[in-house]
Amino acid sequence: MTEDPIRSFDDLLARLDRLADAAEQGPIDPVITDYLRMTRDRLVRLRERTGEERRLAPREEDGGKGRLVVHGVAYPVEIVDRSATGFGLRAFEELTPETYARLDIDGESEEEIHEGLITNCRAEGDGYRIGLDVASSLRIG
Repeated sequence: MTEDPIRSFDDLLARLDRLADAAEQGPIDPVITDYLRMTRDRLVRLRERTGEERRLAPREEDGGKGRLVVHGVAYPVEIVDRSATGFGLRAFEELTPETYARLDIDGESEEEIHEGLITNCRAEGDGYRIGLDVASSLRIG
């Protein structure tokens, strides 16, 4: 199937809207359709940014601990930083980018569960620096 080339940024957004709408009508996991809609919103915000700073949300140092669950296996991680769109993590295991993962964080007064995609994993010191792009979040407590 060949689609017409995308003619403009507005055309790109309209196609993403149609794709997300079609995905919601089918058997696609709601986390995936949420990610499609979030991607559209991030593209709009990214386009509005100018200059060197292309980050969508500022990072805040964290220092907490959690578990990154990939294919049913939990890996202990240190939370290096977080933003409104994701986490910077440190782990002792190398994990494959473009893999779905769930980050579980146990807190004193609440638990957090974040689902998303591992966007990068690179060696750093005696471990690995991992980027997690969050598609959905849940706080319990």
